[in-house]
Amino acid sequence: MKRAAFTLAGCLLVVACHPKEPKQANIVDPVTDEAANASPSSGGASTPSNGSEIIVPPPGGPSGPAAPAGKAGKGNAAEPTIVSSLASFQEGLRWGMSHAEVNKVFIENGGVIWKDYDAKLAKARVGPEMTALEAEREQAKLAFTRSHIEFKDTPTGYDATGIKGEYTYRNRESLMWINRVGKKRYFFFINDRLWKVYDEVPLAENGPLGKSYIDAVNKLNAQLGAQGRIQGADASKGINATTVDWKDGASHLRVVDRSAGDRVVAVVLEDNNTLGNLASLRPNKVEDPTAIDPTISAVTKGGLSDPNAAKPAASGAAPAGKKPPK
Repeated sequence: MKRAAFTLAGCLLVVACHPKEPKQANIVDPVTDEAANASPSSGGASTPSNGSEIIVPPPGGPSGPAAPAGKAGKGNAAEPTIVSSLASFQEGLRWGMSHAEVNKVFIENGGVIWKDYDAKLAKARVGPEMTALEAEREQAKLAFTRSHIEFKDTPTGYDATGIKGEYTYRNRESLMWINRVGKKRYFFFINDRLWKVYDEVPLAENGPLGKSYIDAVNKLNAQLGAQGRIQGADASKGINATTVDWKDGASHLRVVDRSAGDRVVAVVLEDNNTLGNLASLRPNKVEDPTAIDPTISAVTKGGLSDPNAAKPAASGAAPAGKKPPK
């Protein structure tokens, strides 16, 4: 009995003295629901445009000290967080490809769409089932080719979608799109050169990026090994919704909160060189549909007047109905 008591006491002593396992320094702290509900004043929080959630950055983020230039895994309010590489998000594409080259990557035999149907065809029964899948594959290839649209003078239906603001008119811009692997992907071109890939990823319990915007940010923070810079919606900067971003030497990655209305998160990869030259690549600016026509503005510059209004009497003029004295 005494031996048993002694053994139990020894075990408790060992447990009590055993040091707690240190936290690994290279693992990014996730954004928790508690952090999401924290007050904005508790650490430079950024509030999404829909007001539903708040993301609080860790020390060294927008409210913390600026990171040394070029140091990976650190961010500040002025620059996106620097990471070693974003190449995996391009999935084999390269910046500067023409829309014909991108089209070829997807529709040629052995290309992306072809491979998407390999698994289905491998399980299909020879006969009508296989024939139907082959026809479906050809339709998918044709649809992708036909998806190419140029933003010329005529407004398009994309102006009523969540990607409005990602392109301009009359600046030789165009896009293609495809639905595959559970998401919708847009390819943006300027001067027929690929410069942006925009994914709409559905938010769902078992979705690839989780069920909420915070889930998506945490997954990408973990994937990239660094907390992204957080920016709230700011129309003056062209930021339409809460955005978290990173960059490497070639590309800029941003994750945009579109959870309120569309229940998606936008994952956008852009070419750094094109971003730095957008002002010169977009010489034709967006016209304000509510602006007054210049010719009308010139006529009314001095103010509108009623031509039938009574004119004031000139100085020294005789009162109405009376003749001036001789």
